Amino acid sequence: MKQAKIILMRHGECEGGSIFRGQTDVKLTETGMAQMQQAFAELQFPISHVFSSPLQRCQQFSQPLTQRLTLPLMTIPALQEIDFGVWDGQSFDAIYQQNPAKFDAYWDNPWSADSTPDKAESVIDFAARVETGLMSVVDELWRSCQQQHSCLLSIDEQQGQNVPQTAQAVDCPHALVITHGGVMRCLMGYVLKVGQSSGLFANLAIPYAAIMVLDVYWPDDVDKVDGFQVAAMNNNTAKVSFTLHWP
Repeated sequence: MKQAKIILMRHGECEGGSIFRGQTDVKLTETGMAQMQQAFAELQFPISHVFSSPLQRCQQFSQPLTQRLTLPLMTIPALQEIDFGVWDGQSFDAIYQQNPAKFDAYWDNPWSADSTPDKAESVIDFAARVETGLMSVVDELWRSCQQQHSCLLSIDEQQGQNVPQTAQAVDCPHALVITHGGVMRCLMGYVLKVGQSSGLFANLAIPYAAIMVLDVYWPDDVDKVDGFQVAAMNNNTAKVSFTLHWP
């Protein structure tokens, strides 16, 4: 079984205070940058890939990090925060004062189309977008596994040796993904198969610079990753499987 690890990190504290930050492109505060640096310093995993939301509160940390690690930075627009529409960038207090019923309805059930703010991205569409972003990371890690495996085979063939079963394991790639609280909530719901749970948004606290880890597994007979499905050599399909570690 081939495997990989995805380490998701939420951005740190941002400018603007308590607002519907969404896709409002604000910078990190000095405290926010320090939070992310501390979280990264405590990681126990060697990082082989770095992915990031395009919003500057993620890029502000991921760009200098990849320069220091001499790794390419892969920016994934699908992993940016939800668009809150007309609420985006406004304070929670201001929105509540304008329309407390709408505010409460969205907080109670963000999945409902009736409670979605004007011009906002629906949570259903957001979740689908985020799942697509996750699978683009999975695709890249799969390619890395295949390349490493091919290199091992090539080295053994050049040396005229058979590859023993115990030597066929490929180093597990570790991807760091710099993203947002809403993205992490959606991915948690997707991996845990909890459906349209309002509790993921209303009752789950994800602090700044929080870490969530996904172990990724592919069956031994997998040939390639194709969207959400993995095409196997026996012409059957098998889904990539995940294990979530939180916190």
